[in-house]
Amino acid sequence: MTNTIRPTSPSAFIALSQKTRNALLEYAEPFNKSKGALIHHPSDAWKTAFWLDSGIVRMYYIDRDGQEHNKRFFTPDSFFWPVTSSLREEKTGFAIEAVTPISGQRWSFQSLKGAFEDSTEWLNFNHLWAERLLTHKLKREQELLQLSATERYLALCRDEPALINAVPAHHLASYIGITPVSLSRLKKSLS
Repeated sequence: MTNTIRPTSPSAFIALSQKTRNALLEYAEPFNKSKGALIHHPSDAWKTAFWLDSGIVRMYYIDRDGQEHNKRFFTPDSFFWPVTSSLREEKTGFAIEAVTPISGQRWSFQSLKGAFEDSTEWLNFNHLWAERLLTHKLKREQELLQLSATERYLALCRDEPALINAVPAHHLASYIGITPVSLSRLKKSLS
């Protein structure tokens, strides 16, 4: 497998120096995981960054009653990593699992950060990703609090169409905050 990350892609990385892009390519380790494989366990600190070339992964919590609650999905060309120091230093409480077979590149957090020799470039990169994380979290919170289940489902269909046919319905239902039975009824009412 060749290194297929595209560190010049505006959707994934801000304008990085050639030296940093070269270091990212050098430090990247290819990975492949089968459907159902955990790439992060909830009892661990999160110390790995991922670039997803193919497949879908989910982040989820398990509540005290053993129910899974999907926090986020990532699709091809997604970059996800432990943005905050608390994620890197303490157990996260959430898991990251392959919903489908996945492949991509990964870096230890130390090698990711080590690719940036210029501290200003690292701070800009870190700021961009913290901003993206916060923007996504605020949008998701607003949708859960202010939109109906139907509106949330339609927003998911509009914003993340790749998930609709590839992710099991019970995971989609959890993500939009309803039961699988309610999602089935909702889909029937929309047909």
